[in-house]
Amino acid sequence: MKNNFPFSVVVILAIGVVLGLVILKSDSTSLMSLGGESQQSIENGETVPRGSHGGRLFSKDDFQIELTIFEKGVPPQFRAYVTDSSSKSIPFSEVKITVELKRLDRVDVIQFTPSGEYLVSDKTVEEPHSFEVFIKAQWKGKNFEWNFSTFETRTELSAEAFKNAKIETEIVGPQKIKRKIELPGEIGLDETKVVHIVPRLDGVVKKVFKHLGDKVEKGEAIAILESRELADAKISYLDSLKKAQLAKIDFDRESLIFENTADMLDLLERKLDLEEISKQIEDTLIGKNREELISSYAKLRLSKSVFEREKGLFAKGIASESDYLLALEKYKSAEAKFVSLKEKIAFEGKWALRQKKRKYEMENLNLQNSTQKLLALGLTQNEIKSLTKNKGRTFTQYELRATMDGTVIKKHLATGEAVKADDDIFLIADLSEVWATILIPADQINKITLGAQVIVRNKNLNLQSEGKLTYLSSIIDETTRTITGRAVIPNIEKIWRPGTFVNVELIIDEKLVPLAIQSKALQSIRDWSVAFVKYGNVFEARPLKIGQNDGEFAEVLSGLKEGEVYVTENSYAVKAEIEKSSVVHAH
Repeated sequence: MKNNFPFSVVVILAIGVVLGLVILKSDSTSLMSLGGESQQSIENGETVPRGSHGGRLFSKDDFQIELTIFEKGVPPQFRAYVTDSSSKSIPFSEVKITVELKRLDRVDVIQFTPSGEYLVSDKTVEEPHSFEVFIKAQWKGKNFEWNFSTFETRTELSAEAFKNAKIETEIVGPQKIKRKIELPGEIGLDETKVVHIVPRLDGVVKKVFKHLGDKVEKGEAIAILESRELADAKISYLDSLKKAQLAKIDFDRESLIFENTADMLDLLERKLDLEEISKQIEDTLIGKNREELISSYAKLRLSKSVFEREKGLFAKGIASESDYLLALEKYKSAEAKFVSLKEKIAFEGKWALRQKKRKYEMENLNLQNSTQKLLALGLTQNEIKSLTKNKGRTFTQYELRATMDGTVIKKHLATGEAVKADDDIFLIADLSEVWATILIPADQINKITLGAQVIVRNKNLNLQSEGKLTYLSSIIDETTRTITGRAVIPNIEKIWRPGTFVNVELIIDEKLVPLAIQSKALQSIRDWSVAFVKYGNVFEARPLKIGQNDGEFAEVLSGLKEGEVYVTENSYAVKAEIEKSSVVHAH
């Protein structure tokens, strides 16, 4: 134990010495990284010494300048300390200093004015402090020049690296910034594009063609039912059809008889010979009127002939007056009977035609009624017309058809199930458009107008769509103190599902700002909000002063110029490269 004790002490002391050296080395490294206490740095591959104020020290002949950037409590400014080689201050009136900062997009020329023990720059040294520095000085008739580079928040990417990182860029310019309010909402069906399919008659399900989620087209069969009620309706239709057809034939025949009788009466009025009249009406349909009129007309002509003969004989004194008067009586009697017959036939013809027409019209109305019943049950005109041709087909079969294009979202029937006429067995919706229902606080309604642009988002599903505000309720909900609004959202790709909760942005107005960038281009470095500009293969972070930001575009108040190219997509890749190769912020 006595022999081991001194050895243990030595070991402990050795460990302490090593730790002390490590700590001292660590402190020294920390000081170097801060740049405030180190006496030199590497600029453009050369060692640049540091002055007593922590700035870069440049000397030539008997002239020295220590240049530093001071930014504690004031905007960044250059401070220049001028001395001779013995560190004796040189009167400011003997010295003129100009510094040029060559940035990616411009050159800043900075002059200096006296301020106490140093010269101070007449301009703020804007961030980022990433530039080539050219120092020009005059003293005692001599010109002095130095230059160095300091590149902060800057990196360089090859064209291949740029492509592989899938970086995209845009140009800084004017843009419309939207003023908006964000509200909760829910996706729902477009109620104007939803139909309920009901059987319209009692029946039994024979076959089902469409199921939940299936797409259907208007007129497509979606199920087959069997119904006795349908069979009765079809039989009633066929019966009405036959009666209407017979009534039409009867009416057409009566019309023809009426027209032909009128032609015959016209011939009789012209007092033609019987032979001529018979010849002209020989192949025409007249019916019993032909016999009655010809017989009466023949008797009239005969009695007229007898009367004219007796009249002549009486005038010559051959025939007696009684024979003459008898012949006259028979002639006038025949003439009266003929006129009466014509009137009777003309009246009866019109009456019969009216009766046949009325019969035809009634049967046709019955047919239309039977047809409408079948149409109301869902049969098409072609299916109704084909009933006369498909005699072997069962009349009880009923095809239930879709009444619009869409998707089956509800189904309540199965094969063999009995259904009633008013059962809601299918619900079909056209999902090409959906409604976004929005709850708008009553105190916000004065900011909103119909037709306002609406942006609907679901961040969890990474979905976004735009639409227009098409409806505002006239009633305030007493419980929630909100007003219901509605926007129609296109949904051609069926990405929005009814029932989905969403965030809704209502655009109140738009303002055109001189400079703006896409909001997704913004990144953070140190305590800055930055965007990355691109000059050739060089990328640099620009600290920005941001104005309005609508989530899509951000107004740029300072930090960028119109026409500059900035990174939009995958800007994080540029940030990673800058952070990996970033120069220490030291002045």
